[in-house]
Amino acid sequence: MQPPEITSGQAVIQAPEHCAGLLMMARRHRASHRARNQCQTIRHWQSSAGTWCYQTHIALENQPGERLAWLAEVFYSAATLAHHPWYPEFDGGRSQELAAAPARGVDRHQLSWGRFDLGLSSPRYYRQLVSLALPAEHTAVIAARSVTEGPPLPEGAALAYTVAPNGEVLHFDGKCLHWHHICTTTGAAVLPGRLDRWLINALRFLRVDGAERNTYRREAEQLRDWLQTDNPGVEYAK
Repeated sequence: MQPPEITSGQAVIQAPEHCAGLLMMARRHRASHRARNQCQTIRHWQSSAGTWCYQTHIALENQPGERLAWLAEVFYSAATLAHHPWYPEFDGGRSQELAAAPARGVDRHQLSWGRFDLGLSSPRYYRQLVSLALPAEHTAVIAARSVTEGPPLPEGAALAYTVAPNGEVLHFDGKCLHWHHICTTTGAAVLPGRLDRWLINALRFLRVDGAERNTYRREAEQLRDWLQTDNPGVEYAK
């Protein structure tokens, strides 16, 4: 079973396989969910993670083809945005380029952390290696894996973790811009260590995961509404 976090070197080595897995999952979901401008969230048991993986897909009409490259950069640089128009729970972050050369098949890597208000007693921090892959002309993959290193965290920061597969896949088919959000997390650091995974797994097993599913649905709907505005710009943190 995957540990909640690994070294950045390990994450770099695993990044090509991580990105390829995200790409395959996105293709399968896109083939089965053909509705436009409507999101769908499905889940499956991810044995390597010891928990469920959630996949959300939405196909957005009336989007220019060049928006894919721009949106890939937005997601890759998400930690440095002033805010996330698709996810207002984001509350800032930091990033730094990784000195190590990218793994084969990956365009860029960076280390980053983001802070999120999940409605708990304190914000949760996700410290990750973020990898950008461009496997085809009209496709981009942004993989994010929790790691043990990164920009300095505030004292007392509560870490939560994402394991593989986790990230975004963007694809433009000439008619729609497809967004796939694939999330595998071991919990929200409510309990220490393995107890947190047991808690989240119990809730998911009992199908008491409505709030989690609603989060993914709102993200997709807010992304749709944001990208359909006249000028969906974003500001980067200074």
